[in-house]
Amino acid sequence: MPFSVTTDNQAGTAILKVLQYYSLFHYPLTAEEIRGNADIKCSLASVQSELDTLLAAGTVYEYNGYYAISENIAACVQKRLEGNRYAQQKMKGALRVGRFIYSFPFVRFVGISGSLSKGYSDKKSDFDFFVVTECNRLWVCRSLLHLFKKATFLVGQQHSFCMNYFIDTSNLEIEEKNRFTAIELLSLVPVSGSNLHAQLMAANGWKDAHFPNGFKEFYKADGIGKDAPGPLKRIAELALNSMSPLWLNQKLMALTDKKWRKKWAAKGFPMEHYDIAFKTTLHVSKNHPANHQQRVLKAIAKFNNEGRLSTSS
Repeated sequence: MPFSVTTDNQAGTAILKVLQYYSLFHYPLTAEEIRGNADIKCSLASVQSELDTLLAAGTVYEYNGYYAISENIAACVQKRLEGNRYAQQKMKGALRVGRFIYSFPFVRFVGISGSLSKGYSDKKSDFDFFVVTECNRLWVCRSLLHLFKKATFLVGQQHSFCMNYFIDTSNLEIEEKNRFTAIELLSLVPVSGSNLHAQLMAANGWKDAHFPNGFKEFYKADGIGKDAPGPLKRIAELALNSMSPLWLNQKLMALTDKKWRKKWAAKGFPMEHYDIAFKTTLHVSKNHPANHQQRVLKAIAKFNNEGRLSTSS
């Protein structure tokens, strides 16, 4: 269905919703980025015109071509630009780690997620990865990767291997269809597995409805690695496929779920949110203890219900 260009008032509401969203991450945006994140069809000229109105009203603040709802925008812009520069430096290392992850048995796609995929990083940032595995091999694959990650603690490199979201090839459509997951999908930086990346995007066509102007990526990847597995990967997969992999996959899932539930209940994690933050099925594994999705969706709902912004952050 074609979109109609909105009125200035609609554009103003859309702009404020975008800036409210990114205020949660203290991340000011350019006018072009705001347009790319708007949930209604609008021109860049109309966005710029409405931004000028909001600036005059003291609702929005601007510094060097960046906009935010925070009065402390100069510091936010400086932090963003420093984070953008640091992300450029760290991206080469993240791509190298992602290609290494792709060399493991049953890995079919690796993408960089998290803040680095938005073109931002700092000294505390992890390398976060989204992984697609072969059907009915997710927990075998995940267990092998996390056994390796245990060894990285010995050399202090565990933050370079944060593999916190796995799906398998039979479950490419993300169940939670909302603005947060749409942004996470669209901002993925593909590392290896171009065929699966294309299938993943096609299976989640719903994401595009959130961004009728076309989502503007924060980081543009130069290219994506080859799909063909190396000889060692093929040999390892043949060996593992001879070991009752379906039974093993189910057993590893059950053991992991039992361990996580006990661990996070003891840490006081609100168990009513457990199945979203730590989704554990045969075809999905999510490990998001910070549960950013819940926090972000609550903020969006508050804005939609109350029609006002929180500028305290």
